[in-house]
Amino acid sequence: MNLRIHIVSTILTAAALAVAGGTASIQLDAVVRLLNSKAAGSRKAYAEAAKEVAAAAKSGAPLQRYVLALVARDDNPPPAARMDKVKREKWIKEGRARFRKLGDRIDNPLISYLLAIDTSDTNLLRVAAEKGNVQAMNAWGNLSLDAGVHSQDTNEIARCFARAVSLFRRAAGTGDANGMYNLGMCYARGIGEKRDDSSAFLCFRSASEKGHPAAMNSFGWFLREGRVGAPDPEFAAQWFAKAAELGDPTGIFNLALAHMRGDGVPKDSAKAAELTKRAAEEGLPEAMDAWGVTLMRGENGVKKDQDAAIGWFRKSAAEGYPPAMENLVQCYDNGWGVKADAAQALKWKMRSRAVRGDANAAEWLKHNKFED
Repeated sequence: MNLRIHIVSTILTAAALAVAGGTASIQLDAVVRLLNSKAAGSRKAYAEAAKEVAAAAKSGAPLQRYVLALVARDDNPPPAARMDKVKREKWIKEGRARFRKLGDRIDNPLISYLLAIDTSDTNLLRVAAEKGNVQAMNAWGNLSLDAGVHSQDTNEIARCFARAVSLFRRAAGTGDANGMYNLGMCYARGIGEKRDDSSAFLCFRSASEKGHPAAMNSFGWFLREGRVGAPDPEFAAQWFAKAAELGDPTGIFNLALAHMRGDGVPKDSAKAAELTKRAAEEGLPEAMDAWGVTLMRGENGVKKDQDAAIGWFRKSAAEGYPPAMENLVQCYDNGWGVKADAAQALKWKMRSRAVRGDANAAEWLKHNKFED
């Protein structure tokens, strides 16, 4: 299994200071912020922390080199963490050897966590979680959720979900924003716990106040919908705006929808279009589809461009977003931006149904191939 860095706060002990090669505490703080900001969705914080870690890495700090190189493996690392493959693998190899040797002498959960991420060692990840590394708690909790979702055994599902909730609760208990958010999602969805909107609301609020963009979106949604108390669209929009300020695409798109509807903010279709485009360019499938619709119709002050619209529908569909596939169906049925093609329309219709869980459509696709 290919583990990716799942961001949450971590406890840096004296051993962690030692492995950093005596660098200043502010540099160690940057390492934590770098590791925290990715999963939280704070792209702005992610980029800023990467600059600080990169500066320390350039001076030769071993912990910062190792962490930066691990982050560089990401599909879309922040600019300061981008490096050529030779350099990246050299730093990882050096860090792995150094911290394995140190780990044999000093029992430090942070070291175990980094090595687990580096080598995709789930056993080491579990050990790091059991020893109190908060990052590992969240990562192990998410793997437990995934195992439960894909299990066919009722008892195993219950065990996996219960373990995940326990890990998230432990992480949240340390004041960790990602643990709070993960626990809130379990309450909101009734995973491993009875569904409890009030508890989810409190978790999302606490994580939001700590700067967690994904939590801000969930908290804003609860406020807008009035899931706990009276609806408060104005306060909700404020949280969407805060998430947007941190570079979170979902926050940007939620703010776009608020402006489109006049929901807690002044109705402003031009502003909504601008924000939708931004979120689309950041890679949010829902926004890609919405921006495609805007281009297809030529509305909200945007010039009609059916060719560009088709491109955005395709990008969204490639991310597995069913409404975009269904928009492609209409385009091929009606010849909007493409030559009318019943076969292509059928293909996208069946793909959409398959993604939505239609087993017959999935089986049909196995026996019918189309060129995109």
